[in-house]
Amino acid sequence: MKRAPKRAMLGIDIGGTKTLFGLFDEDFSLVDEVKIKTRADNEKAFSRSLAASVDSLLRQADRRGLTVVGAGVGCAGSIERETGALKTSPNIPFLKGYPLKKRLTELTGTPVFIGNDVHMGLYGEQQLGAAKGLKHVLGVFFGTGIGGAVIIDGKLYEGANGAAGEIGHTLMSPLGHLAGSERQGVLDDFASRNAIAGEAASMAAKQMAPHLYKAAGADVDKISSSALAEAIDAGDKKLEEMVRSRARMSGIVLSSLVDFLSPEMIVLGGGLVENMPALFRKEFAAGIRAHTNADVRDAVKIAVIELKGHSVSAGAAKMAWHRFVAGG
Repeated sequence: MKRAPKRAMLGIDIGGTKTLFGLFDEDFSLVDEVKIKTRADNEKAFSRSLAASVDSLLRQADRRGLTVVGAGVGCAGSIERETGALKTSPNIPFLKGYPLKKRLTELTGTPVFIGNDVHMGLYGEQQLGAAKGLKHVLGVFFGTGIGGAVIIDGKLYEGANGAAGEIGHTLMSPLGHLAGSERQGVLDDFASRNAIAGEAASMAAKQMAPHLYKAAGADVDKISSSALAEAIDAGDKKLEEMVRSRARMSGIVLSSLVDFLSPEMIVLGGGLVENMPALFRKEFAAGIRAHTNADVRDAVKIAVIELKGHSVSAGAAKMAWHRFVAGG
């Protein structure tokens, strides 16, 4: 009797800086990946790269005797649930209205699920990673902006319009908007990668971060999360103090939310965390624990993502599997 081919899923993480494609087997082990730079100013170039990357993984699946039966996408922005088009994507402006679901369905020949990237990242960690099996989890992802997600009673909470978890828009004080938000003085303006890179560029220009200046100058566009981490490791103490203060303040700002939700775990992710996991975990935890009540403080664990760069892609693939294959 001929055995049925093994099934596989595609997972795609579309971020403001990079787009990561993953091919996962039925156990959600990573089989292969493709990483491309997200061209935030060029829809045609993005469409070409999207098609080439999907084709590469489909061919890899075929070579390994795998049949791709679905695809999941986590994308920065707000998703139109019915059509799978992006209503807004602040870090990738050209994707507004882009028919992502339709395009990927054509490329893969399979059903496609589209979700918010941070929602998918936390879902991936709750299904497969740091928070596996937990029912009450809060996710905070420090990237180009700061994204959040919530799992309540084992289920991803999306809110009335699918936009729940906009932690980066948490109001701190009316300082002025710096990170693309229409609101003023929000957490994004203070602790997102863009905000930290902007302050780091100023420090580099003033020779307060000589190792960073040597590596990236004072050009914000060259100050990546990895460049910040490398400069801190090399001995830029003032830079380290600044990043630590931003991570700790993030915990303080979100401590009321933690009191309100009383999660079992807070999962930290995003580029800044992936490059400086110990620093962010320690300082964020210190901010949380100094400003939450004792019952919550004693119960909540602070963890860093375990799926590394594939939290979002694996989470999206797993969500698509549940929706289209496992019937749930």
